This record gives sequence, structure tokens and C-alpha cells, in this order.
Amino acid sequence: MHRARRVFEHLRRMAVAYAVLLVALVLTFLAYHYVRQDVEDAARYRFSETVLAARSAIENQMGSYVDAMFGARAHFYASNSVEMEEWGGYANGIDLTERYEGMRVMGYARRVEPEDRDEFVEELSQTFDGAGLPEPEVRPEGERSVYFPMTFVEPLDEINGRLIGYDVYSNPAYQAVMDRARDTGEAEATRKAYVLTEAPGGSKADLALRPGFVVYLPIYSEGEPTSTVAQRRRALEGFVVGALEAEGLLRGTLETFDPSSIDFEVYDGEDLTPRNLLYDEDGVLRAGEAQMTSAAPLAAAIGEATGLPIGESERPPDLSDFSQLDMAGQKWDVYFEALPEFREGGESQLPLFVLLSGLAVSFLLFGVTFMLVLNRLRAEKAGRDLEDANHELEATNRELEAFSYSVSHDLRAPLRSIDGFSQILLEDYSDELDEEGKDYLGRVRAASQRMGRLIDDILGLSRVTRGVMSRERVNLSSLAGEVAEELREARPDRTVELTVQRGLEVWGDPTLLRVALVNLMGNAWKFTEKEREAKVAFGQDEELSRKGRVPVYYVSDNGAGFEMAYADKLFGAFQRLHGTEEFEGTGIGLATVQRVVHRHGGRIWAEGEVGRGATFFFTLRPGLKLDPAAMAKPTEKVEAK
Repeated sequence: MHRARRVFEHLRRMAVAYAVLLVALVLTFLAYHYVRQDVEDAARYRFSETVLAARSAIENQMGSYVDAMFGARAHFYASNSVEMEEWGGYANGIDLTERYEGMRVMGYARRVEPEDRDEFVEELSQTFDGAGLPEPEVRPEGERSVYFPMTFVEPLDEINGRLIGYDVYSNPAYQAVMDRARDTGEAEATRKAYVLTEAPGGSKADLALRPGFVVYLPIYSEGEPTSTVAQRRRALEGFVVGALEAEGLLRGTLETFDPSSIDFEVYDGEDLTPRNLLYDEDGVLRAGEAQMTSAAPLAAAIGEATGLPIGESERPPDLSDFSQLDMAGQKWDVYFEALPEFREGGESQLPLFVLLSGLAVSFLLFGVTFMLVLNRLRAEKAGRDLEDANHELEATNRELEAFSYSVSHDLRAPLRSIDGFSQILLEDYSDELDEEGKDYLGRVRAASQRMGRLIDDILGLSRVTRGVMSRERVNLSSLAGEVAEELREARPDRTVELTVQRGLEVWGDPTLLRVALVNLMGNAWKFTEKEREAKVAFGQDEELSRKGRVPVYYVSDNGAGFEMAYADKLFGAFQRLHGTEEFEGTGIGLATVQRVVHRHGGRIWAEGEVGRGATFFFTLRPGLKLDPAAMAKPTEKVEAK
């Protein structure tokens, strides 16, 4: 008992010393953590610089290939007709096989109408007579509305010679790309395709299929107008066709970094699977896979608390980059990941030095005791202040509820009296009142009714803010359909084209969501009142949903619209961009919608143009990956959305 009392007394007296020692150790580990973080930041910076250089190299490489195809098109614009010798001369002039090793085929697909097919075949036979190629013919067989057979190809070897006469437009997978190139006038690429090449050395086969893609560049008749899509379709003469092998195209980008320290993968589209893989240097697919090895729970907790490398994988998890590149109208997903060799080259012994020296001089950190005590006192004071603020907030909420009750009951009675007695005066004493007096009484009634609506809207806004949310699966399309039907029943005299996209379901509070749709669709209904052909639409914007990574819904109309300069004022309480003489309302509706959206964790914004309608976009969950301000554009009047 005496020994225990002595130990307790020692701990009580030395409590500050032990506390300072503990604090010194904690600060030492914190210093180690931050220095180590700086080293990691330097590695991230080197990685980012390498990725930027590689991406730039990819874009420049692809640009040079497309420029070569534009040069080929320029030959057609500079000459009345291009012969096989001229085509071959251009390919030799740009050193196609050496400078553009990824372009396995650069050819010309000529437009041939069905009635000109036999004449074209005869022309091919004369052109390639004696070239040692099979007898030219338009392949595959069959009648089609138009043909685009390959007329010239370079390099003209045994493999590419088989393409002469092949109708590239017969492939349904390529028709859409060729149509898009024809309509835009720009080079357009297909999705992943396989390009026929010579087999690598040591292979038993003569030929091999390698991942790549095909680029089509339209050629139009010289002197024909090409301002519109219809004009470009009429003026189309053919296509410059480039069959590109991905490995040959991307090989030059490896010069910007050491491929043994950074993995580099290119995919066609967002589906990061081997089926869409265009290029991978080391044959190991890492995109989308977790690179962290699981650690024991205790080791992981200690590592996170101290910053020590306990339970970590061999590489930093954030040294990777995923981005999209636009390659001739086709989206490529490019993935970079630092391998263990990259981190080893950028690490330093400085963190270990800081850790050891911190342990040696920890007694110097005793001076921080005062600051720690002071911070603790401040924290306690902040806690008390927070508790006081909570009490004040509770009191304010009680006062607000009392005020709401007063507004709901006490203020309505005088308003009903004003409206009722005004109506009695108009009905019972109309003979004794002149027109001016009747007008005054009408204004009194209108003002009292508007005040009543304003009170209802204010109470509704308050209930939206304070009410308890009850989330469940909600069919948003059905809810919008019910609101649309109620609008039609309320105004059967109006003819409005009201469109609701089907099959939209969300997780949210059905009551609040109905309030939001009633206000949004009610506004659209109201502000199209002066339109002869009114249109209101509700649905999901697929493009914004894809870019934002969360579903983006919209309500659009072709009504009065608004100035985009005032878009930030739309969602404020009592804010109106139109006078009550134009459109009735209290200015509370959009503020209510915004609070509903915010309570679901979403965002809301609007786009519009005066006289051309408005579109309100909103999400109902957090995680939007785009800036609404950067997406703003005028709303088109004819199409409600």
C-alpha cells in the first residue's frame, strides 16, 4: 500500500514531464511525417511532369499523322485528278514508311455510284495492269446505294495490294464514322480495330493482326459549296483512309520517360478491359486495379497515426494518372502508373535522419508544453462557445416555430376579413360605388390574396428546411407525370406539349421531391403561357450525367427565359426577374427547390435566354464532377431541351 502511494505521488508530480516527453515524441513523428510527405510531393511532381510530357507527345504524334492525311487531301484540291504515280510520289516525299511507321495504310477511297461501278472496275484494271495484283473488283459483292472502294494505297506491297477495290463503306461499324467525317469535314477515327501487318520475326505466320484504328478524312469536289451538312454530302468525292497501328503510333512517346519506371496504357473508351486495350508496354494491365496490399489492422492504424511506412504497399497509391484524350473525334483513356523503380529513384534518407535526430533532441521540445496547454484551454472555450451557440440555435428554432404558428393562424384571420369584407362591399354596395371605388376594392382583394399566398410560400419554405427527411426509392418519372397531369387539369384551356422521360428513379424524400417538381414544372408551365406552341420537358441529360459522373436531371421550356447575367439571383427568396403584371408569383418557389436539392446533397443551376426559354438542371446526390458555370449555354427555343 505504501509502495503504491509512492508510485502515485511520483506520477502526480512528474505528470508534466511525462506529458512533455510524450508530446516531444508525437511532434518528432509529425516532423518525420511532413518531411516524408515533402519527399512524396517531389515524386508526385516528377510524375506529373512526366505524364504531361507523354500526353503532349501522344497528341503531337497523332497530329502529325492527321497532318499527313491533310497533305494527301491537298493533292486532290491542287489537281483536277490524282493518278497512282502522284499518290505514290507524295507517300515517298513524306517518307511514309520511316517517319510514320504506325500508318500501315494510307489510301484513297473514291465515291462510286452504282451506275458507275463497271466503269470504275475497268479503270482499276487499266491502272494496276502489270502490277502483279489480283484482278481488281469491288468487294464485297452485292448491290449498295453507294460504294467507296479503295483506289490507291501506300505502301503498295503484297498485303496492302489486297485492299484495292475493297468497299470500306460496306462495313457497318465504319459507316457511322465515315458519315460523321463527311458531315463535319474533319478527320474522324473508328474505335479499336485490328490492322493487318507483317508477323514479327520468329513467328510461323506470315501476317499478324495488331490493335489499332482507322481514320477517315473527307474529300469534297473542288469549287462545290460545303457550308452546310447537305452541301457537304452532295460534294463528297471520297476519303483519305489511314489505317494506324497503335504500337507504331505510340512508340515515339516512350522517349519522354523510362518505360521501366512508369507503366503506360491506352484504352479505347471508358471500359478499361483487355477488349478495349490499344497499347500496353509491359503486358500487365494495372488500370482500375487496387495497388495497395492489405495490412494487419493494428499495423495499418499505427502507420496512419504516426506516418511510418507500416502496412503500405511498395508504391505510393496516388502516383497514377487517368485522363481522356480526343484523338480525331474518338475518346482515348490514357493511364499512367509509377512502378516501384520510379519511387526508389526519388526517395531520400532525409525522413529517417529527421526521425533519429528528433528522438535525440526531444528534450528541446519541452517548451511546447505551454502552447499545448493553451490550445487545450482554447479548445475547451470553443466547446463552451459551441454549446452556447447550440442553445441559442434551439431558442431561435423555438421562436421560429412560434412565429410560423402566429403567421399561420393570427395573420390569416385579418387577411380573410379584409378579403371577405371587400367582397361584401363589391357585391352589396356595387350600385353606390363608382368604377374607381370598385377598382380600389379589387386591388385590396388582390393584395390580400397575394399576401396569403406569400404567407403559404414562406411557411412551405420553412417546413422544407426543418422537416425530417424520409428517404426511399422514388419513381421520379411517375412523380413528374402526376404533376404534369395536375397542371393540365388546372388549365384545360391551354395546349402545352409536355414531355416526361420514363424510367427515372432516385433515392430521396418523395414529399420534398414532389415540392421541387411542382415548383419547377409549374414555373415552366407559367412562363410558357404567352407561347403559341408551348413546350415543357422533364428528363435526364445524358451528356452532363456522363461528364459529371452523377445523374443530372432537367426541366426545360421554350417560354420567356431570362438574362444569364441574373442567373445567380434566381434561387434567392423573394427574387423575381419578371413583374407580377407579366407573371404571377411570390419569388419563393425556386428558393424552395434549391433547399430541397441541397438537402439531398445535390446542386441546381439554370441556363436560359430572353425569349428563347430556360432549362433548370439539378442533381440529387453529391459528387458532381463538373462546374455548372462552365457548362452554361443559351437555351434553344424550338426544342424545349
